[in-house]
Amino acid sequence: MTQFEFCVLGSGSSGNSVAFWDSETLFLVDAGFSCRETGRRLGLAGLDMADLDAVLFSHEHVDHVGGSRVIQRKYAPRMLSTLPVHEWMDLKYGAVTEPVLEPGKGFGLGRFVITPFEVSHDASLTVGFVVERGGRRVAMATDLGHVTARVASRFKSADAIIIESNHDVQMLKDGPYPEFLKKRILGKQGHLSNAQSAEALAGAMGNATRHVLLAHLSRENNKPEIALDESRKAIGKKPEVEAASQFEISNIIKIG
Repeated sequence: MTQFEFCVLGSGSSGNSVAFWDSETLFLVDAGFSCRETGRRLGLAGLDMADLDAVLFSHEHVDHVGGSRVIQRKYAPRMLSTLPVHEWMDLKYGAVTEPVLEPGKGFGLGRFVITPFEVSHDASLTVGFVVERGGRRVAMATDLGHVTARVASRFKSADAIIIESNHDVQMLKDGPYPEFLKKRILGKQGHLSNAQSAEALAGAMGNATRHVLLAHLSRENNKPEIALDESRKAIGKKPEVEAASQFEISNIIKIG
């Protein structure tokens, strides 16, 4: 029996959003695309923006919140964030969130239970999410500079994992980015490399794990085939591994 479904609407430096739904509830994690583009991508998944119940924000960077103000004005879903992100959203983007997300504290949304967890990234407070329903679980974090033991425990044996695989280290070092930006990306509050992502996945695999989606791939410093090869070396051909795209939605994943 399918408990719920999800797909990555898009992931990368120009926009990030993941849709989760069951027969009663539809919500997004992040809204980094315009309202119109978010609606178009939901339509490709057979979903309707008018049915959107909530948007949860991982942090305040524009590639995760860029569509929030218009989405809120036109469709009035609940907008949920941590307190620091709430303050940023009101000040910088003109969107009003409910500051109800607390790392380590689960809450209900329809039949879902969602637990934010803190990750290391250069924003006011960045969180990943564990999404559960009917004993099934998806763990996701799309922006983090390194994986602590506590973060690794959130991914352990999840049915599906969405994890950043931002860059190939050598491509980044040899690439055109200025040195300060390279240093930021490589730092502990930056972004995960393919190798770091693969290492985290190797430690997270369990019998229940069926799906892995690699997120936030850099267009300049990575290639999907490189990221996929790195992860498959670490975890083998099973579970299924997909590199999420900036430009099109991922496969629709059924959990249950």
